[in-house]
Amino acid sequence: MKNFYQSIYSRAAAPNQLPWHRETIPPHLAAAVAQQTPGRVLDIGCGTGVYATYLAELGWNVTALDFVPTALNMAQERANEKGVIINFVEGDILEWPGDGKFELILDLGCFHGFVNNQRQVYKQRLLNWLAPQGKFVLTHFVRRSILDWRPVGPRRRTRTEINRFFAPELVERSYWDNVMSATLPVGPTVKIGYYLFDLV
Repeated sequence: MKNFYQSIYSRAAAPNQLPWHRETIPPHLAAAVAQQTPGRVLDIGCGTGVYATYLAELGWNVTALDFVPTALNMAQERANEKGVIINFVEGDILEWPGDGKFELILDLGCFHGFVNNQRQVYKQRLLNWLAPQGKFVLTHFVRRSILDWRPVGPRRRTRTEINRFFAPELVERSYWDNVMSATLPVGPTVKIGYYLFDLV
C-alpha cells in the first residue's frame, strides 16, 4: 500500500493534483475543535497537511503521521508557509509506538484501507492514545446498498457498521454525510460519512 501511495504522490507536482486533496475543513472537524480547548492532537495519515496546519493555527499541539515521505515533505512546506510548528512523523499507524495521550485524534482517510485484524489493531491504538473524554474524528466512505461496491478503491461501510465496530468505548455524537462525484472505477459518485465520536 505504501508504494501505491508513494507512486501517486511522486507524480503530483503540487497537492492540488492529488485526487483526494481538499482545502475545505469538514464539518465534523470544525465541530470537534469548537467544543474543546486546544491540547494535543494526532492527525493519522496527514497527507499534505491541510488539517494539521489548520489545527496548529488554532493553537493545537499537532503530531502529524504519514507513511509517505513525499506527503510529509508537502505537509512541511505548507506548515512553513503558514508559519506553524508541527511534529511530523514518518510511520505506519499499525506499527508506530505512539507518543502519549491526545485530546483529539483525527483520521480523514486511513481507516477505509484496513481489513480484519488490522482494524482491531487500529481500534486498540486509538483507545490507548485517546485522553479521558477525548474525541475521535473519522471520515469514511458509506455503503449505500448491497450493490454499492467496487473491486478497487476505498472500502465502504454503513453508518451502523462503523458505530458497531467502535462501540462501546467510542460513542457517536455527531454525523454528517454528502454525495460527491468521483472518477471511475471508484465512482461515478461516492457517499462520504463524517463522524464525531466521544471516548466514554
